[in-house]
Amino acid sequence: MSVRHIESVHELADNRYLVTGYEAAIQLLADRRMSNDPANGTDRHSDIAAQSAATQRHSTSMQMCDGARHTRLRRAVAPTLTPRRYDDPVERMRGRATGLLDALLARGGGDLVAEFVLPLVFSVICELLGIPEADRDRVLAWAEASTMPDPEVSEPGTAALDTYLAALLAAKAEQPADDLSSELAASRAAGRLSDAEAVGTAALMIVAGYETTVSFVSVSTFTLLMAPRLQCALARQPESLPAVVEELFRYLTPTAGTWTRFAMDDVPIGDIVIPAGSAVVVDLVAANRDPDRFDHPDRLDPARTDTKHLAFGHGPHYCPGATLARRQAQVILGVLLPRLSELRLAVSVTDVRWHRNRFSKRPSALPTTVIDSRSEVIA
Repeated sequence: MSVRHIESVHELADNRYLVTGYEAAIQLLADRRMSNDPANGTDRHSDIAAQSAATQRHSTSMQMCDGARHTRLRRAVAPTLTPRRYDDPVERMRGRATGLLDALLARGGGDLVAEFVLPLVFSVICELLGIPEADRDRVLAWAEASTMPDPEVSEPGTAALDTYLAALLAAKAEQPADDLSSELAASRAAGRLSDAEAVGTAALMIVAGYETTVSFVSVSTFTLLMAPRLQCALARQPESLPAVVEELFRYLTPTAGTWTRFAMDDVPIGDIVIPAGSAVVVDLVAANRDPDRFDHPDRLDPARTDTKHLAFGHGPHYCPGATLARRQAQVILGVLLPRLSELRLAVSVTDVRWHRNRFSKRPSALPTTVIDSRSEVIA
């Protein structure tokens, strides 16, 4: 495939474009002539439209629509994703994080993904949605399956998750509580959401509400395990953690790229024009490491003050859960950092296996062992 580079906008074959520059990404993501709705793709992009619609429950997700419908779907979840609603679950997560880490250290080590990060993050989104604790293991299994690239795995997982959520919303309609599922059920009853939109929104909140944060915190932990000087410096300066988390978001960028967008009109970016009907993807990793925007972009710099990254996107489709994700990351890393020097990987770096799905990449496991003050592994 031939590629022509034009000011960080790369024209690929068949009228498709890849945007890698920070300023070009900002401009494109804010441009309302760019549509997330696959229905606005041209015939030559029907494969993109079909795949996007299938993976997003036939376009019931707010990620796959624009304008008034997009605003309506975002409003359905906005009240839950505010500090007033998630402060208590996040603070409970802090206490649970301390307990899980204490137990892991007492055992002489363990898997920081399965035994620490994943249960902490998933518990918060389940609490916000009102998913009973007894159901959470199977909901997690379905959610994990639904994100896999193999349709033979993802389709049964998606179907099972949707069936469960439809039943949950029905139960919440009968016995509402102070949670997002009850609000979605009420919006459906009032005609503000269709059945498919209510279930699709709940499913998006589950998957988006845990997967990106688990990926980010797990990769951050792996990065810090490989940088003992940095972890010690951060442990001595806990007040710097919020700024460091922003630098980690820039440096690691858990979601590599945006959903495919479709130009509904000719869209100029710099000196070029993306023609109407084109399919465009923004490479968020490349944009967050654009040397024209950030000094030494490939360096993880905890003292960096200019960290206005695009890890959560930009414009109308900016992630509605960004503030919650930041808070969770700060709490988990805040609990972990003072004790991280007591752990080291129990396998070589090359033996760390990676979990890849349609949205992100993270370690499948981070097996660790406790070390004593002489840096000897405890038997």
